[in-house]
Amino acid sequence: MIRLNLTLLLVALSVIYSKGQQVFSGNKYPLVDFRAPLDIMPPALAGSFGELRANHFHSGMDYRTNQREGYPVYAIADGYVSRLRVQNSGFGLALYINHPNGYTSVYGHLQRFSPKIAQQVKTIQYQKKSYEIDSFPNSMLIPVRKGDVIAYSGNTGSSGGPHLHFEIRDSKTEATINPQLFGLEIPDNIPPVLYSMYVYRLNKKPFNEFTPKQYFQITGGPGNYHLNKVNTIHLSGEVGFGIVATDKHNGASGTNGVYSIQLELDGKPVYTSALEKFQFENSRAINSHIDYPTFLNTKRNIQKSFVDPGNPLNIYSNLVNNGRIEFNDGKLHQLKYIISDATGNKSILSFNVQADDKAVINTPEPTAGNYYSYDTLNEFNNEEVKVIIPKGTLYNDLNFAYKALPKPSTNAFSNIHQIHNPLTPLHIGFEIWIKADSSINKYKEKALIVNTGRSSQGVL
Repeated sequence: MIRLNLTLLLVALSVIYSKGQQVFSGNKYPLVDFRAPLDIMPPALAGSFGELRANHFHSGMDYRTNQREGYPVYAIADGYVSRLRVQNSGFGLALYINHPNGYTSVYGHLQRFSPKIAQQVKTIQYQKKSYEIDSFPNSMLIPVRKGDVIAYSGNTGSSGGPHLHFEIRDSKTEATINPQLFGLEIPDNIPPVLYSMYVYRLNKKPFNEFTPKQYFQITGGPGNYHLNKVNTIHLSGEVGFGIVATDKHNGASGTNGVYSIQLELDGKPVYTSALEKFQFENSRAINSHIDYPTFLNTKRNIQKSFVDPGNPLNIYSNLVNNGRIEFNDGKLHQLKYIISDATGNKSILSFNVQADDKAVINTPEPTAGNYYSYDTLNEFNNEEVKVIIPKGTLYNDLNFAYKALPKPSTNAFSNIHQIHNPLTPLHIGFEIWIKADSSINKYKEKALIVNTGRSSQGVL
């Protein structure tokens, strides 16, 4: 048997106002401790905090640098360099500064370090005999003062163009936090843009690729939107909603992500998400936050306004029944979306729902399979394959499907095993054992598991 640890997608409140910013949180952040990391005026972003990316939320703000490299990068406050990192990918040249107020600032994709820091990096590289380093200097080695030039902006690592990637993290928990909540302002009086809304017929079943949904086009703006050619939606039973929205700020703005989404039913919130902060180990749960099957098929990011039971993100509040709404009383209901950016600009979508027991859309019954609960360890076994899905892997209960397909004609030592389908996202990896035939004996030290695209999967 070949054992594989495999990480992939299955074949994978209170409201505080500060400087015009709206935070769905009980946390307070220092508003005057930090200066901007660049002197480019006015500041502009190529990417916002929490923006939706492939398999993760964007962990910081991407400052535009006029499509050029070499701008001075400044320490945002007193502190010391706590980490130096040089990579060919990722952040490229990056440094981290711990500050006395309990936060850590991060600066990535740098062109070069300041001479004092560059000398320390060179010394470490020689000691380790490696260009790539990830070093944690002691607190006395490289002290910095607020406003010191620590580096110059660049385009190193996995960067798509010159910019400064900037983060603020909690030094103890390493959670990354929206920098705009610390008084680092981006000129912005433009409310978010709303494109479309979706209604999901959940029918008290787990959300998956079979969940029926209805599309509604949105028109209007700026700030005020309505459903196109629809005054009232007729619904029955348990439903959820989803929204497609983006944001821009003044000046040279990219298409960025929104900060918060709130859904109200008859004047009371039933769902709020706010991208205040998140833990890196939970960033992959973006695939639970969005309608993942639709994203895979169309690349459209629909942010669901209901929460899967296995979703570990701490960005939600004001939840009533996890955002799943029952329309069984025959009454007319008023619903309202309030979408905000980090500066507090809002866009509102209001619409009516008539609870109508004739407006039923049933969920198709899944094909026969093994029913796996999201909150337990699940295991599938037969004579040729073994699959272990640890607790904490699934976001929803799963009707697990498996199929064995014929062995390829060349360079293969087992049948092809179809493990469910690619429309189900996973939070962490699963383990798989595949029984090989006897012809593998002389190759077993070189054998590996590959997908049908001939790409290696996981680590043996």
